[in-house]
Amino acid sequence: MGIAPTPTGFDRFEALIRRLSSLLVAFGGLCLLAACGLTLTSVVGSVALRPLPGEIELAEALCGFAVFAFLPYCQLKRGHVGVDLFLSALGPRAMNISQLIGDILIGVLFAIVTWRHFIGTMDKFGNGETTPLLLLPVWWGFAIAFVLMVANLIICLFVILADLRAIRRGQVIVASAGAH
Repeated sequence: MGIAPTPTGFDRFEALIRRLSSLLVAFGGLCLLAACGLTLTSVVGSVALRPLPGEIELAEALCGFAVFAFLPYCQLKRGHVGVDLFLSALGPRAMNISQLIGDILIGVLFAIVTWRHFIGTMDKFGNGETTPLLLLPVWWGFAIAFVLMVANLIICLFVILADLRAIRRGQVIVASAGAH
């Protein structure tokens, strides 16, 4: 039996990223369960007495949080849509380069969206806007989504680093169709 290799800084970073991604998925799942519970309670309550006031406001926010919480896992697992019909015929090098370019583009887009979302969060915080029924400040939902977007941006950057590392080592980033 050989000695297990000592984990590198990249290996530790990868473990941290995977843990973060898993925690975000769990958070997203809890948000969806809470939204379902609120909706169920409101529907049952509307039959017996009356629906929960503001349930839709909370369910909308919780579902939005779930979407933002699931995006990092999707990026880490390369679950975004990709069409490699033509590139797969060009071989693994072309596939790797296209994957890297795609991951860089996704990272840049998320950076822009995160930046603009931060500006929107500051605007919502500054203008004191509230939800119509519960009169909750709107900025808190924007702030939670911003934190989730920053986590996604960190994972996007990790994926780009992982792509570069794989290319440097001569590994195939994504298996071509039918190679599973």
